[in-house]
Amino acid sequence: MLAVVLIWSSNNAVMKIGIEQIGPFTYNAMRLAIASILCWMWLYRTHTYRKMPWQDLKALILLSLFGFCLTQVCLTYGLSKTTAGNASLASAIMPLAVVLLNRIFKKIPLSKIMAVGIVLSFSGVLCIIFSSGKEISFANYHLIGTVVVVLGQFSNAYYTIYAKDLLDRYSSCQIVSYLMTISAIVFFVLGIPEMQKVNWADLSNSAWISVFYSGIFALWLCNIIWVYAVGKIGSTRTALYQYLLPVCALWFAYILLGETLVIWQIIGTVLILAGLIISRK
Repeated sequence: MLAVVLIWSSNNAVMKIGIEQIGPFTYNAMRLAIASILCWMWLYRTHTYRKMPWQDLKALILLSLFGFCLTQVCLTYGLSKTTAGNASLASAIMPLAVVLLNRIFKKIPLSKIMAVGIVLSFSGVLCIIFSSGKEISFANYHLIGTVVVVLGQFSNAYYTIYAKDLLDRYSSCQIVSYLMTISAIVFFVLGIPEMQKVNWADLSNSAWISVFYSGIFALWLCNIIWVYAVGKIGSTRTALYQYLLPVCALWFAYILLGETLVIWQIIGTVLILAGLIISRK
């Protein structure tokens, strides 16, 4: 899971390079197509494909549309309509959304020790966000973007929770293969008007590297590991690892860019790590 966190912590910056030149829907369609091809190749190589009855296929289509795909749409739109601080706060909702949905639909009970771990980690994220100097805005146009990002986090929580139901019968690679393929089709349809405006001949090498990096590592590799982890340690524990994203971003900036750390950022890091350790018991 640490590999997933490290890749995802760098993916936003990598995606920004490609999206600026290609456009959000076309960019997502391209990286999803790459991930889909890799998924089906890996599924063929591992011989783990199992024929799916319509009931399971229907559940997987719904998971693709209202879980994985909706998450990408909400993040693509919401992040462009709000501040970095608001987006960070909204993204911190995801593990809490997993807990809430599990509670509502009675999927997985929440133990006291797990609750303590979640509170500690969430408190740590708040410490890092509010001490980072990122703008927090309550203006109407920023709040709309924030709400959309929150909706995306609930969609991501739905994807994380209900992927486990299918893992009892199918491999993580098969589930992700369908998720990526269905989502790629949706984004290609949404991106048709945008694709006609892209000057393909003038795209830089960095844009192409961005597409392939995000498609291969952030989508293909990370989602297979993510879905596999859900099956092994459960949706709540898996979701908690998302709280390592601000920690990695913070310490990368300190080590590689020489940015200064403040005491609240160090406290936040300790709280997040303590929460993750406690939640494993």
